[in-house]
Amino acid sequence: MSKSRSNIILRISSLLTLGSNPRTKLKTFARLSEAFKRSHTIKTDRGEIKFRIDSPGSVPQDPESKRSEPETFEWIRTSIKDGDVLWDIGANIGVFSLYAALEKKNKVLSIEPSAESYATLNANIRLNGLDQYIQALCFAGSKDTTLLNLFMKDTSSGASHNSIGSNTNQFGEFEVNGFQSVIAIKLDDLFEIDGVPSPNHIKLDVDGRELEILEGSSKTLSKINSILVEIEGSNLKENLNKIESIIQDAGLQEDINWRNKGSGRNRLYWRAKT
Repeated sequence: MSKSRSNIILRISSLLTLGSNPRTKLKTFARLSEAFKRSHTIKTDRGEIKFRIDSPGSVPQDPESKRSEPETFEWIRTSIKDGDVLWDIGANIGVFSLYAALEKKNKVLSIEPSAESYATLNANIRLNGLDQYIQALCFAGSKDTTLLNLFMKDTSSGASHNSIGSNTNQFGEFEVNGFQSVIAIKLDDLFEIDGVPSPNHIKLDVDGRELEILEGSSKTLSKINSILVEIEGSNLKENLNKIESIIQDAGLQEDINWRNKGSGRNRLYWRAKT
């Protein structure tokens, strides 16, 4: 523990022994809790990335681990050129958004519907000094622009396998432990909003709702150079033909070489060069 943090804790502890009113004591406990928060650093080929630890799920995987999707790091590193814009749809706590923006040569639009993960995402953006390079928005992608519920299997920051509109993700039904109202926005509507940067590349990882988002993205897909889509569970068994049909209609073709890379969960589609 750092000396400055130890001094803060000592000062707060001394305040707790005083006869302060209940509200002051609660504020003091809150400051004490904040002082104990930890951060964690992962090393990448682009440099270190710092993360605020708000829950077990907000601790990032090592980039070399298959669970961390090394193929996604590779796609960002080799495909996204200086000045390109990435839309990170399903950004969670921001691992890939932060990596894409780390060299301060790209803009990233990070979309994350969970309020808890969104709070950690913003903390991580500030922690890495990337406020001017990453715009984070708290909403969900969908085939229509509307108000929906986020069905939460786990309400904590960094949790995955939640779902928009129902308690079904790519692996089937799950027990709901919380709800959150969210604005769901059709990506083609988002594309038309003044100030929103047009994407060159899209990462789509939304726990089984990929097809619904793609159904509202035909105009957006026609403008991008590549899209990396998580394909597993129901996406692989039931939705793959529809997913690929939408992507191919937009002029994008699968790069077969990416099918079994890293985690094996993602497929990469490129616009054919003319």
